[in-house]
Formats: sequence, structure tokens, C-alpha cells
Amino acid sequence: MSLVWGVVNIKHINEDYKPARWMEPLFVGDQVNAAGPGSKVLVTFFSDNHQEVAGTNSTTQVEENDLKSVSGPPLRVDPPRNPFGSGGVQNPFVYTHRLVAADFQGGNMAQENAYAKATLRSGEPLIFGVAGPAAAKKFTVAITDPQNQPLLSDTGSANRLKMSMMKSNNLSKGSVYYWQATSSSGQTLVARYPFLFLTLPLDKWLKETVDNFNSLRKCNQLQRSDYTDYLLVSAQLMRVDSVLTLCQDMAVMDPKNPRVFRALTRAYLTKGWPAHAKQAYDTEINLGAIDPIYP
Repeated sequence: MSLVWGVVNIKHINEDYKPARWMEPLFVGDQVNAAGPGSKVLVTFFSDNHQEVAGTNSTTQVEENDLKSVSGPPLRVDPPRNPFGSGGVQNPFVYTHRLVAADFQGGNMAQENAYAKATLRSGEPLIFGVAGPAAAKKFTVAITDPQNQPLLSDTGSANRLKMSMMKSNNLSKGSVYYWQATSSSGQTLVARYPFLFLTLPLDKWLKETVDNFNSLRKCNQLQRSDYTDYLLVSAQLMRVDSVLTLCQDMAVMDPKNPRVFRALTRAYLTKGWPAHAKQAYDTEINLGAIDPIYP
């Protein structure tokens, strides 16, 4: 659910109706009821990234790729928004990551709070930013594959590294890599976390999404659905820093919503901050969520 207005209730299979929440995942067979003046719900389908709106006094059932009206006014169905003409949104890790006990091992809040603020331009050219005095003179960026096998490293200064195309050509666009940064003394400045080396079309899609979000923010016209849209794009493009910032903002906007803290937990884990993830997870559980940690 990308946006919920007014009184909206959801019924998962074999469960009773309960209040629906922003970021609530829907499954085939679920029913959604919008009751009361002005109530409606906006649903995003991952299959082709299209949206549907169910209006006031409506009951709908979730099908594989759309909503089916059970009663009430007609549905509004928007066209697919995939920039490449076909396909949809990959199930984002903020929804789908299955928690295991090892996820939370080695967490140290003080150490994580000491990590430098990082920025990354993940299109061509790759540009790594590492804030703080420890990276002001010299720092090293190491890039590995998902199995943590070293691929290449480079040195930056003045809190910035713009990687040469000669080096970045050793990486494949459209593939996921991991990076971390260390100081000249060997101190970890940025914990290892993933990024997607963007192709030109993906980079263009990201820029359009960011520009649209910032434009709405500047005009004070952002709605919760805009946060959801930006989050889905950022998650699909493995923009971990954007995902984390969005989840943090959403947690401030909706501090009693366990679904938001579920996403925040997974954002922290992906960032390599297990202590922060455990804190977000504890909040999620205290808000009544069921989110098991497996051995």
C-alpha cells in the first residue's frame, strides 16, 4: 500500500479485518475495504509498477496483477511506469529479506555511530564521498564482489574519490558490488555495503526520480506515496544510502507503524549497521509486528 487515506481496513487470508497501514504488503486473495467519507487507498503492483486507487465505500480483492472490485465505485487504474517498457519492480530487500540470527552479530552502536557519512554516485563515473577529518587527506576505497573477493581499490583525498574509467571498466554495469572505505591508518570509515553499478538507462531513471522527488519537496507537495515510489526505485537500484534516509524520514512521519520499522531494520542491515538494525527491529516488535529471526 503506497498511500492510505481515511478509514481503510485490510483482511489477509484466514484473518479478520484490521486497520491498513502505509507500506502494508498485499497478497493474492487479500481484501481491502475503504469506508467513511474521503477514504481511499493507493496500491502499487510490482509486476509492472502500475498503481490502482480504490475509492470511498469500496471493497476490493487483490488478484495476481491487479485489484478486482467486489463492491463500490469503479477503480482508477494508472498505466505502468516502468521506464523500459516491460517488466516490473523487483521485490525490494526492505520487504523480502529473511532475518537470521547472524544478521545481528557483531553490532557495536558506538562504532557504527563513528562511521563517516558516505555518498556514492553509482553511475559512470563512480564517485565516492567520505565525510570527516579522517578522510580529508587520504583514504582508500576497496571494491569486492558479493562473495567478498577483492576486485580493485583506489585512493581518494579531500573526502572524495572520482574513479577513473580505466579502473571502473574492470567492473560490469548492471552488476552488484560492495565497497568500503578505510583511512590511511587502517580505520574503517565506511562499513562494507552493496551498490549497483548503473547502466546509462538506469542512471537516467534514477536522476528523473530524484529530480521529481526534490521538485515536489521544494513545492511542499510531497505525499506518502512519493516516499514509497522513491523507496522502491532506490531499493531496486541498490541505492542503500537513499533507502536508509527515506526509511528514517518515514519512521519520523509514522512512528507507530511497524511496517516502516521492518523496512528500516533491513536498510540498516544492508548498510552494515547491525546494532542500529537491532534497535529498529526491537521497535518493530514492540509495535506488534510478527517478524521472526531464524537460526
